Amino acid sequence: MKRTAILTLSALILLGANAQLTIERCQELARANYPLIRQYELIKQSSNYTLDNLKHTWLPQVNLSAQATYQNETPSFPDQMKAMLATSGLEMKGLAKDQYRVQVDVNQKIYDGGKASSERALTEAQDLEQKAQTDVDLYGLNKRVNDLFFGVLLMDDRIKQTDMTLEMLNGNLEKLQSHVRNGVATTADESMLRAEIMTVEQGKTTMMWNREAYKHMLELLIGEQVGKRHLVRPSTSEPGNGQINRPELRLIDAKIGTINAREKAINASVRPVISAFGQAFYGYPGYNTFENMTSRKWSLNAMVGVRATWSLSSLYDRKNNLSKLTTARHQAQLQRDVFMLNTQLEASHEHDEISRLRELIASDATIVNLRRDVRLAEESKLRNGVIDIHRLVERITDENTAAQSQIIHNIELLKTIYDLKNTINQ
Repeated sequence: MKRTAILTLSALILLGANAQLTIERCQELARANYPLIRQYELIKQSSNYTLDNLKHTWLPQVNLSAQATYQNETPSFPDQMKAMLATSGLEMKGLAKDQYRVQVDVNQKIYDGGKASSERALTEAQDLEQKAQTDVDLYGLNKRVNDLFFGVLLMDDRIKQTDMTLEMLNGNLEKLQSHVRNGVATTADESMLRAEIMTVEQGKTTMMWNREAYKHMLELLIGEQVGKRHLVRPSTSEPGNGQINRPELRLIDAKIGTINAREKAINASVRPVISAFGQAFYGYPGYNTFENMTSRKWSLNAMVGVRATWSLSSLYDRKNNLSKLTTARHQAQLQRDVFMLNTQLEASHEHDEISRLRELIASDATIVNLRRDVRLAEESKLRNGVIDIHRLVERITDENTAAQSQIIHNIELLKTIYDLKNTINQ
């Protein structure tokens, strides 16, 4: 029995949690649902392929080749020496004009001047930059989610207030119909009140369509059905501090990191490369030229050694390339300064807007109460047979307008607070 009660309570809690939808949860769902989220995996795969290729640069480089050539002249002994050697029974044919070779070359780097490590660092820096750019692109979803989320909340509150206004109008219509039956009021008064009710109902229909439009767009963005789930109204607490933590700043840092990695790669490109090599071939002629001049047999030949290469041409553009990177670094730092200034201005404006809305909200309740008192006085006149429907409708409209203004200010305050949170990423 106790276990059943616990399971039932757990199920109710789970159902209650699933029936609610917070703005933070909507932001998470939108991020997970957006196609661009797959960019992270693509960046990772591309980076892994590049890093694997860099590892291969330290493996022995093996080349196989085969060639057959014919040349018009080859090294040979002078005729007098041939005749002299012939008397000794030694025939010197000289090298044949047709030559053949099947060869394998093996090259193993010993020192590359830091080129491989700098290329690895550059790949990792570019990987971070691409991820930071994706962070920036996805961060823009928060603002779109906020607009739709608060749009639904605004329509919900306005529809509730409109229902209250319709309830007041219908209640007064019943009182007026009683006066019409008793001959105290005219049918024109009744028609006027019915027209006002229909006008308010039209406004409600528009609000309901707007709510459905906001909800449908929100569903498309988060990839889930909102249905009848309750959108949880966020708190009106402002961010604790004004420290700016936007992904755009991390993107600028990543760009500077890429620039630094490119600088190291340029410095590495002007250093010498030392490698060990080996060469073996089977063919004719071989390394023993003298023997090949007497015998035209194919032979196996091999050579090993150490080679140092230094591309001096890379020094020509080194200074200009480094200067370009220095300029790019200054541009990135300038972008940071401009972004920080614009963000601080935007945050300051939103702080001012929050203060303005709080002042308005402080007086909204008083205005609504005063409008309600005036409306109640007019309804009291109607109950006592003093008929002025035009004036009563105006008072009901005034109260409804004040209440709608209060609703708008409250939602605007919430939205502005979340705009501020989005601006500084708190």
